[in-house]
Amino acid sequence: APEDSLTFSLAWRLQRPTHALLGLPLAIGVALAEALEVFGVRPQLKWPNDVLRDGAKLAGILIETASDGGRGDATWAVIGIGINLAVPVGLADELQRPVGAATELQKAPRETVLAIIASALAGVLEEFEQRGFGAFVKRWEAFHAYAGQAVKIVDNGRVVHEGTAVGVDMMGRFLMDTELGQVEVLAGDLSLRLQDG
Repeated sequence: APEDSLTFSLAWRLQRPTHALLGLPLAIGVALAEALEVFGVRPQLKWPNDVLRDGAKLAGILIETASDGGRGDATWAVIGIGINLAVPVGLADELQRPVGAATELQKAPRETVLAIIASALAGVLEEFEQRGFGAFVKRWEAFHAYAGQAVKIVDNGRVVHEGTAVGVDMMGRFLMDTELGQVEVLAGDLSLRLQDG
């Protein structure tokens, strides 16, 4: 139902070439998590683009980019965000996994919620444009859902890495300690999961 979620897209022109946008989904996650805290929600971030609450998916982030015409020094990013405000009865059973919700956001006018989130996004996008993802590493790790936990990286159903979640680096790559040493994982068609999940 429309009142059960808040979904929107934001177009933003960044004075950075497309290849310099590594880590942008994680920075957007920081903005969204910090905005949700304003409403009393305690979010967690799951690399690379999910927001969790008590381990269940609360929100998702999807970013599409396009070079700004013939100019190689600017990129348009369209940032899509979807937040669960309520969980319909039976949805968790249908999906066979828990679903998070931020019912606190239903108490304020939807325009107010959107304005607070948009303001947080604007601040983060301006800072990202100037300083890149390196400026957000510690802020992202403050919300890290799996810090210190046993995790695995799955590629098309095949486990490619197993180890302990550490954090992220200055480029937004996921860091994990494995039996062979520390591994950096770059986003792609990969899925991060808890070992027992």
